[in-house]
Amino acid sequence: MPGTWSSDENDVLVLAYLDLLARELRGERPVKARTIEALQRQVGRSKGSIEFKLANVSAVLHEMHHPWIEGYKPRPNFQKSLRDAVLRHAPDTPSVAEAALALTTAPASVAGAFTWEFTNAPTVEVSAEYAHHRRAAKRDYVAIGEANRSLGLAGELAVVALERDRLTQSGHERLAERVEHVSETRGDGLGFDVLSFTPDGREKWIEVKTTRLGRSWPMFVSRNEVAVSQEQPDRFHLYRVFHWEGPRVGLYDLTGDLDRTCALRPETYWAVPKASA
Repeated sequence: MPGTWSSDENDVLVLAYLDLLARELRGERPVKARTIEALQRQVGRSKGSIEFKLANVSAVLHEMHHPWIEGYKPRPNFQKSLRDAVLRHAPDTPSVAEAALALTTAPASVAGAFTWEFTNAPTVEVSAEYAHHRRAAKRDYVAIGEANRSLGLAGELAVVALERDRLTQSGHERLAERVEHVSETRGDGLGFDVLSFTPDGREKWIEVKTTRLGRSWPMFVSRNEVAVSQEQPDRFHLYRVFHWEGPRVGLYDLTGDLDRTCALRPETYWAVPKASA
């Protein structure tokens, strides 16, 4: 059945997507091909059409700051009726909400045995209206994850250990001894978390952002962090740590001005009432 997807078809697809998502968030390994085959029987569309539409669902969830299925990278430019279907079902699917909350709020364990996996930063497409779209969602899982201080601290400690090990392995033990967890020793208002060094002794100011979710999961950065990245672009590094607590923990490095390396969307303002109010 070619052409625009109907509201009923969108509902069928979104519910199937959410079932897969809940199982993935619980750490299961659902066979996506079986879901695709079932959807082909239900809506009578091609595998390619269904997979494209599933990636559209990821894009809607991305706008909502809601976890999505990693295997379906967000693809914008979706139907309004698809967004409506996601908004109808995603906030009220208990299995998804429970799994997403558990993943973002659970206290983080101190780093055990894992292997670092260093990657390039991902490219995430967003719709033209993304910067101005008002999310209609019960929970902002990006904000919830950022508020999980144990998760942030675990990632920072792992990066401190990584930087010390890198410098030691390259024969710069004295520089390794000077690596400092400054958000703990000096306070969290500096605009970065870890003071490290390049092998030739230049300072690296490292802001660490940690998530249990995947490489493309959004993150919050403060105005102060953006300002520091612009004032000291040669020193500033944002280390995005992802898949925390997995056997392979990912990391990519955004170096320099965050306005250049990231698509920034204003989220909050500092505010007090005006005298005239």
